Amino acid sequence: MDYDIHLKKAVLHILDTSINFPIFSNNELELGGEISEFLEKHIQKILDDVNLKKAQFIGEVNTARDICAAVKEDGNCFMEASTAFGGIIFDFMLKNVDITPADIIFCLFHVNNEEHLGLLKLNYKTGFTHYVNQMEGGASNSLIRHKTLLPSDGQKVDEAVLISMETGQLKLLEKACEINGAKEFYLSQYIFNCSTALSDNQKLKIIDKVTQKINKKYYDEDFDKVAKLKKVVSDSIGENKEIRVEAIAEEIFETNLAVREEYIQEIQKAGLKDEPIEIPEKIAERKFKTHKIRTDTGIEINFPLSYYDDREMIEFFNNPDGSISIIIKNVSKITNR
Repeated sequence: MDYDIHLKKAVLHILDTSINFPIFSNNELELGGEISEFLEKHIQKILDDVNLKKAQFIGEVNTARDICAAVKEDGNCFMEASTAFGGIIFDFMLKNVDITPADIIFCLFHVNNEEHLGLLKLNYKTGFTHYVNQMEGGASNSLIRHKTLLPSDGQKVDEAVLISMETGQLKLLEKACEINGAKEFYLSQYIFNCSTALSDNQKLKIIDKVTQKINKKYYDEDFDKVAKLKKVVSDSIGENKEIRVEAIAEEIFETNLAVREEYIQEIQKAGLKDEPIEIPEKIAERKFKTHKIRTDTGIEINFPLSYYDDREMIEFFNNPDGSISIIIKNVSKITNR
């Protein structure tokens, strides 16, 4: 999805725990040209990321919420707010060494005319670059290793928080890090103190996992049920751009009410409520447009889901001996890959 993104202001702070203190900038970034393009591309990627989670501030006392409210009330406190957030995050990083050192960019920007406060954590990456050493005999070129390279505009940002100044809703990309001996999402749990919803990717994983579990339990991993699930989801996306769990269960398991009910209960236990699930186009293309099967004889077939129940294109036969025959029809050309 294309978003209309316009940056208003931004500042970069250095949170490198190897030097034991943060380096806060006293000046905003000069926006325009490559810098604005770099940030806008990353914000676009964040908004399109299938792991992005919606969230809401919680708790009667919430420092992060108060800082955001101050920026909303007076945009002139942007720099002060960015330093406050940077200090909170850096202090937490010092106590939890599993969190990756990074440069953090705070920015104010509009997405489709809605103002947002953004935090982009640009985790350091290691890489090599050339180094020219001028010597008496001329230049000596060598390689040096940089440990503080930032992600390019073609790469993904691992961690980010976007807060709507209008609604107060948050959108997060976060990584689980070891906190007090256990993997936890520190941005939502400790820095911003917010409750998070499941990401689109998590929702689809739940549906896929529960479907496989029920399929294995009742249908001996019948490939037909898996293909049918993907076909039902694909058709629903094509018509409504969303899916509903109960509608899927009804179509897949048809008259078997007990299995259908168990399927819905398992999905609800995993945290997925019966509400429409919007499926981003990228996921739909990758997960629900084709189906891949593998036989015990080593043959793999990847075919468009629209062919699943089209007997003019592909047909499956159950043989008397329990084996399955597959006929691929109306092929005019075969190419090697």
